[in-house]
Amino acid sequence: MNSSKHEQAVAELNSSDRTTCLSALRFIKNNVIGNKTKKDLYIQLNVIPKLVKFLRSEADTQVKIQSVIILGSFAYGGEENVMDLVRHNAIRPLLDCISLKNDPKLIEAAVRALKAAYKSPAADKSDVFHDDYLRDIIVLLNLDSLNPKTDREKIMAIHIAEVAATIIARCCDTVEQQLQIARAGAPSALIKLLTCGYSKAQEAALDALAFLCRENPMFGKAIVEIKTDTGGSPVDIMLKLIRDKSPMMRLIASRCLTHLNRCKAIEEYSDDIKLGVLPTLVKLLDEKGPVQEEAPHVLAYLIRDNESLQKAACDAEAITKLAQIITQIGNEERQYYDSADSDKLKENALTALAAMSSLTDAGRKLVVEANIVTQIVQAMSHRSYGVRAAACQCTRSLSRSVNILRTSLIDAGVAGPLFKLLSDESTDVQTIACATLCNMVLEFAPMKKTVVEMGGIEKFVELLRSSDNALRLNAIWALKNLVCSAESDIKESVMKILTYPTMASLIDDPEIDIQEQAITLLRNLACKRPVDIEEVFKGLGENQLMDIIENKLLRYEAKEEIIMQILYVITNIASGDERHKQSIMSRSSILQSILKYMSHDNPEIRVAAVWCLNNLTHPEDKQIIGTQERIRRLRQMGFEEKIKNMAEDGHLDVRERVKQAMSQFSQV
Repeated sequence: MNSSKHEQAVAELNSSDRTTCLSALRFIKNNVIGNKTKKDLYIQLNVIPKLVKFLRSEADTQVKIQSVIILGSFAYGGEENVMDLVRHNAIRPLLDCISLKNDPKLIEAAVRALKAAYKSPAADKSDVFHDDYLRDIIVLLNLDSLNPKTDREKIMAIHIAEVAATIIARCCDTVEQQLQIARAGAPSALIKLLTCGYSKAQEAALDALAFLCRENPMFGKAIVEIKTDTGGSPVDIMLKLIRDKSPMMRLIASRCLTHLNRCKAIEEYSDDIKLGVLPTLVKLLDEKGPVQEEAPHVLAYLIRDNESLQKAACDAEAITKLAQIITQIGNEERQYYDSADSDKLKENALTALAAMSSLTDAGRKLVVEANIVTQIVQAMSHRSYGVRAAACQCTRSLSRSVNILRTSLIDAGVAGPLFKLLSDESTDVQTIACATLCNMVLEFAPMKKTVVEMGGIEKFVELLRSSDNALRLNAIWALKNLVCSAESDIKESVMKILTYPTMASLIDDPEIDIQEQAITLLRNLACKRPVDIEEVFKGLGENQLMDIIENKLLRYEAKEEIIMQILYVITNIASGDERHKQSIMSRSSILQSILKYMSHDNPEIRVAAVWCLNNLTHPEDKQIIGTQERIRRLRQMGFEEKIKNMAEDGHLDVRERVKQAMSQFSQV
């Protein structure tokens, strides 16, 4: 490309003559708008610092407007271009341009540029929260802030408000950002914009409100309590907008209501969610383009962890529609060399299927009947990591059904592709693949043997060395499930590779969730047979094992899951032979802790504590003398009196265990 005229235009930006400078700016603007190649060329010619310099100077307003338009065009050119803007510190000068003291045309160009820049994670959004920038953005939400007189000025004010709302939506990534935006008065201004009657501005207001209350019950309730100018509820306006003629409006209104519903801000509107929002989202699956792409993502978020809504989505034939989308994309992928535009749609459709089949066998059955299990498994090898992760999530949901795990998933050849994803380049994919395999190595799972033969134990142990705690958690979870009710040879194979010192370090891991799973692994290793308990004694050493138990009981009172798992470790050890029981009896502090936890508020912990007592006092023909001695000592410590007081416990399981304990104490 002959770049001499472009180099000349950049050089003319140094001219002190306003006319020459403006002419060069317009030439550059006309070249870069809509032309990625020219954008890249001018960035290479180092034009950005010159444009930023104009914004920081007392330059002519028209010079600033043209400079901002060019910077905005660069921002619309993609991630790398935004990184160039960030590298040349262009964001703050753009924020300086949105002050009301400036020309409305400059403000409009600046908010457009910022909207494009903030679409990229490369742009540091923290700048918005410095000086008076956030206040300026919120003021622009008011259609009268620029005192528009003519129709053209009114249209510009509406557009500026729309873009300002979009900027707010893109700056709600953290709770702290949500808090600052709310404190600055954004919710009221956005509700006012929601009633303005201009669809694009309303859509932007809904979007900002949705992200402002995402996973934030406090702000969700605050938004719902704001009254419109007519004294109405913003929720009623949103419910009206889900019936709007525009598919995009219906989608964004549904998303805002979904976010409010997820943060439990509109519980009194549960019927409207089930009978209004959910059917709207299912119907939007039939649209094309961006609406169809986003609808399954919102639907998945709406029904996640909600069995009632999942059933309603199934009844609305959402699974059939999602299966059709996935099948159609699969056909296109086979026909054409590259159809990357459909990757996000495929990912979102799979995510929605995963959500719909996560809690009920009925949902899982419908997925199987839609004949797409093979396509789900094939999607694990997709070029997009998002699609691979979503396919894993689908498989994880389906694997919760023993029947599907034994039939459809095996028939589709799930083991190989899933195991391969443990080595995926994406940590997110590895994490979900590992979580999925957790279901496939349980006692009943037919693929347990296959996973072991493919090197599953070695891989799980390798993943424990990851720097990602979510991946480490799933890896220890998989090992825990692998040894659950397993034969001694499986346990031995696991510990040969994991090693007891490594398990001991995981039991004291800084991450409490990893500690809990490591303790449960210990519990499962010491389960079933005295020979298994003896292996644990040999592996850790009796003193270290008792020290671990003692330490957790004394130091982790507030961590109920830790306490419960440790109590079941004691229960399993106490089911062993005389030596194993005596190891517990030799530690008075452990016995005192068991007695204390028999009074715990959590009935599950009371059950676990009484189980410890029952196994310590269980009569054995060959150990009758030892049993009698233990009962006498435990009686002296107050255990018998305690269980008598628990005979009327409000929890059935506790009463059943107590009944057994009282029977055993009565023998001596």
